[in-house]
Amino acid sequence: MIKTFAISLVLFMTSFLSPVQEQYTVKMAFEGLEDGVYYFSSEDDDFSTFSFDNIDKSLASKYNFSDRKLIGSSFEVTYEAEQLTNEDEEEYEVLTLKDIVKIEKK
Repeated sequence: MIKTFAISLVLFMTSFLSPVQEQYTVKMAFEGLEDGVYYFSSEDDDFSTFSFDNIDKSLASKYNFSDRKLIGSSFEVTYEAEQLTNEDEEEYEVLTLKDIVKIEKK
């Protein structure tokens, strides 16, 4: 009984240490590629800029993002936002590009 309680307590406590990950799919405009970081801006009212330095290699070759002709193009972007904590107990967010589909103009 005590062993089961101890294991449950350890699992409960470590669940708080694991990073929180959420996945989103948003329409965004490509803003450019610089030093391996992909920049997009949301096409919502706030025009927030998102930077993705974590990207799957198969996605990186899906479109030629080094081609400046893609700047301003609309994409449906699926990304994962992971909340992490550094050694100073400060939280920060890491964005990972999971999928991207170009939205063709009609």
